[in-house]
Amino acid sequence: MDARRQPFVEGEAASEEEPVVEDVDRLEGPAAEVSKSDGQILSRDANIAPLACCKEYPAVKRILACSLALAALGLAAPLRAEPVYVPVVEAREPDGQQLATRLWISNLDGVERSYAAAGDSETGLLEIERSGELSVNAWIESGRGRRTFYAGVPVISEANRLAAGAAAYLNGLARDGQREVTSLELVNVGREPAQCQVDFLRADGSEIGAGVAVDVPALSMRPFDDALGLGSEPETASARVSCDQAFYAYALAADQASGEISFMTPETAFSVVAAAPRTGRSKAATAKQTIVFTQSGRFHYATKEHAKAILRIPVPHAMNAARVTAELDFVAGPWNPRMKNGAHNLLFFHRGRFRSNTLANVNAFGPKKNLFKMNQNLDMPAGWNTQAEVGFTFVHGQRYHVKVVQDAVTRTIELTLSQGGQTLRTLRFGGSVKGGAIEVPASGLVAEFGNYNNQGLPEVSSLAFAYENFRAEVIEK
Repeated sequence: MDARRQPFVEGEAASEEEPVVEDVDRLEGPAAEVSKSDGQILSRDANIAPLACCKEYPAVKRILACSLALAALGLAAPLRAEPVYVPVVEAREPDGQQLATRLWISNLDGVERSYAAAGDSETGLLEIERSGELSVNAWIESGRGRRTFYAGVPVISEANRLAAGAAAYLNGLARDGQREVTSLELVNVGREPAQCQVDFLRADGSEIGAGVAVDVPALSMRPFDDALGLGSEPETASARVSCDQAFYAYALAADQASGEISFMTPETAFSVVAAAPRTGRSKAATAKQTIVFTQSGRFHYATKEHAKAILRIPVPHAMNAARVTAELDFVAGPWNPRMKNGAHNLLFFHRGRFRSNTLANVNAFGPKKNLFKMNQNLDMPAGWNTQAEVGFTFVHGQRYHVKVVQDAVTRTIELTLSQGGQTLRTLRFGGSVKGGAIEVPASGLVAEFGNYNNQGLPEVSSLAFAYENFRAEVIEK
């Protein structure tokens, strides 16, 4: 293991004009409540005014996903366009207040592109034609007291949709303390009506009753609630879903104690989710502002068309953090033949700029190096960082878990690699944050997964790597 201060290698722009995270043109209109920090608010009960930048379309009642078109400033030739779908989620606070789905769209590669979105009040979906490196993510904000939760809404794409005839499992439906499932949603992303079958399963995998046959119109989402017995059937542990068109499914849960909204997303096999450990929180911890962002399930599968994924981690306001944690699962893909021992990115976590603002740049290196490595440069001069590395041979097709903890109070960093709950490697090294606090801007944090195809060596794209279950936590000083 090696920990040292040295010039930055992977992850920092070489030129003085480093990339800056900026948002592209957004939806506008008084009902949309648009802001640069929060992004677009999607609400089934909202009307939207016509866009000032584009051709006018009639407003559609009950859903903001009206027919609309958005245009960035340029008309650069796009790569193959891919439709992605954002569900407009029917989530409510424990007191019944509806929660908005917020949308963030940005072309962070610095290339001006055009894009379009479409939907209507019957579908419950926002369809976005994505080309190039256009990034789309959405979330629901909830919480209580000093704890704020951002639940990443599934963005349905080729990376995570399910093929016609496939079986998907929504595990973790059992009541857990004051957390209970409030709804189950079926999404038909096919161009024809879908016939779906939903079977509810006990903890031993046996079926409860005969299941439910469901018709879902083309390109639409069909919601379910307690009519299916999600709350009244105490033995329900999972739901098995299959459709005869390409589809997606998710379940929504609400915690009555914390106010947290969470998603159960499709898995390929049945499993029983263990109850989360219940630990008391001290008065000091309760008094601290805590931000938790989660993106459940598979959210990125790296391809040539979409080699990198980017998630924005929102915060309610600028804050000084004592500790920032980021973790995720990934499935190792094949080593890039362009440079097998190059830097295959697992997580690039920063404050919107690279230089002096990188919390974690975590990479895997293939044959002839076989390394697990991280560097960071918080508050450091240009060209400098601290880093650590350790030998490890990743196996194609296996799932791993990565966790990074930046502790500003002790100025230490811990990076853990684990598999199936067993720790494989741990790196600990010195940090560089100044003033005993990590400054988090009002624009929040940014997490990137994978490299672009044309980045300078030794950075190479992590094609066929899969990224899942991202979680970030920010604790106020």
